[in-house]
Amino acid sequence: MTIPTLTPPCRIDAPTMTRRLLLLAVFLTTGAPLFAAEWHVNNETGNNSGVGDKEHPFLSLQKAIASAADGDVIHLHPAGAVYRQAGSFRGKFGITIEGNGVTLDGAITLPNDGWEELGDGLYRRKLPRTRYDRHLLIIDGHAERMGRTASNSKTKAFPEPSQLQPGQFRFQTIDEKSGWLYVRGTPDKLEWATRVNGIATSGTCRRLVVRNLNTRHFLNDGFNIHGDARELHFENIEGYDCFDEGFSAHDTCECTINGGRFFGSEHGIADVNQAETIYRNCVFTDNVNVDALLIGKAHSLIDCQIVNTTSAAALIAGPRTKGMPFTLRLERVAIATDKPSGQAAIRIDGGSLTFGACTFDNVVMDLKNTTPTPGM
Repeated sequence: MTIPTLTPPCRIDAPTMTRRLLLLAVFLTTGAPLFAAEWHVNNETGNNSGVGDKEHPFLSLQKAIASAADGDVIHLHPAGAVYRQAGSFRGKFGITIEGNGVTLDGAITLPNDGWEELGDGLYRRKLPRTRYDRHLLIIDGHAERMGRTASNSKTKAFPEPSQLQPGQFRFQTIDEKSGWLYVRGTPDKLEWATRVNGIATSGTCRRLVVRNLNTRHFLNDGFNIHGDARELHFENIEGYDCFDEGFSAHDTCECTINGGRFFGSEHGIADVNQAETIYRNCVFTDNVNVDALLIGKAHSLIDCQIVNTTSAAALIAGPRTKGMPFTLRLERVAIATDKPSGQAAIRIDGGSLTFGACTFDNVVMDLKNTTPTPGM
């Protein structure tokens, strides 16, 4: 007769039991995951058919975002690389992107060959039409928009090909799918913006973190935050040389940005609708129309600098629709200009304005329908 072996009951010491109960309590009260994964992306060695670990990274950021769940972290490699990619979140919760200094670039590299030479340094090549019929040519690292912005691109005409100066371009539509890109000057070291947004959100998103990541050369925004996206945190980011904004929050989004630089776009930042944003330790400079456009629901600039270097207004703020609730808080904000002539313009129309310990150098301020209140 075989006597069965009895397995003794598993004993769990009191400290271990306490830790497990605490983890369970955190999960039940906050919904935070008990287990989180780390995903890796490498735009040089990755493969989207891989498993996404450090030894077998994905090729694209979007593949990692699609794979990630609440509590997961996405790491981008190699550090400081340029990714000719974009990433979008829709209905995502609790995901962190550790960018490691990577730059998402909205442009493609144009080949040196295949151009039709028209004489007198004028060249052209056939290209697909771009989204929104916006056009941004990067010439040896310099973003050229030919004076066109998202606000005027439907009405501001390009010069005729014969009138182009060295370093200028024209896009001329052929049909609904394609057009001619004319360039005056040797067609090398050229890039052409084709992607719409760098980092984008839509739908309901919560608790997203993006850090140490840059975006540039997108046809719309470097960071385009839409939908009902709340508890979003951005740390040490840059959005620059985009056709529209470096960073833009819309709808009912709530974002905190700590450590950002926004320059070279139509607007450095533009927050609208019912957006609520807090910027800390950020710099806004060298934009085309407005360095900081804040016309959402509630906005704060804390320990920020606006260095007004162009004909752009330094700061425009107020409710987009008159009579709507609006609050603006300026705390230890420095606004100045280094233009050879003229002043930095601040225009605030409506809502509540609170400020404290701010410095304004060579600034003209236009306040309407608002009473500024000194803060602490």
